[in-house]
Amino acid sequence: MDFWTIVMAAYCLTTIMAISLTYQEQKRRAQSTPVYMLIGYMLCMVWPAVATVMVVLYRPGRAASWTASQD
Repeated sequence: MDFWTIVMAAYCLTTIMAISLTYQEQKRRAQSTPVYMLIGYMLCMVWPAVATVMVVLYRPGRAASWTASQD
């Protein structure tokens, strides 16, 4: 298995887990509005990618120098 296969498998597992937990929460709260369900499932598919990009692109020194230059 190459690196990207492992990354995609981890992404899919994370997404499936998030969708499963969202479904259980919506069922427990009796929220069955189709719009909210669709929004919830779409966000479950997007947030792992956003979190990965934030972790990969985070540079702590860069943030500190940017805030210092703003003062």
